[in-house]
Amino acid sequence: MNIDPAFLNPVFALLGALLGAGASLMAAIYTHRGQYRLQRVAEEITKREGVYVNFVMYASNLLLRAYTRDDIELSGDEQHLIGLINRMRFFASSDVIAAAEAALRAILEISLKPRVELRQLATEALTKSLDPDPLLEFSLVCAADLASLQRSMV
Repeated sequence: MNIDPAFLNPVFALLGALLGAGASLMAAIYTHRGQYRLQRVAEEITKREGVYVNFVMYASNLLLRAYTRDDIELSGDEQHLIGLINRMRFFASSDVIAAAEAALRAILEISLKPRVELRQLATEALTKSLDPDPLLEFSLVCAADLASLQRSMV
């Protein structure tokens, strides 16, 4: 069997083009998947940051009220905190949930204590004789959670 050399050149050119196109397509798919994954992780980080920041803002309002008022009243911030904790249950680690619940418990315990005048509260904060910040542990756990997500992007 004798193959005409004029026939081999177009066949090899076609095979080369097909292999090049296939490799290019595979590289494009791989790159697109990587970019899509990075975008999903970035969106997850943004979502978690928003929930964590809202929790800290509402908890801070409640904390200040707990220190400075004797009466316990429902302002809506309590409902927001409980709602945010329940929202976190969908995506956050058990450490984040435990820290959020501990912060809420600490705020409730502070609200059961006698109130403190703002001047005394500021003085105690400056001399560091104030109780430890109930939101500190939550903030640290959330920062670690977000850092681990950012590391997964690399």
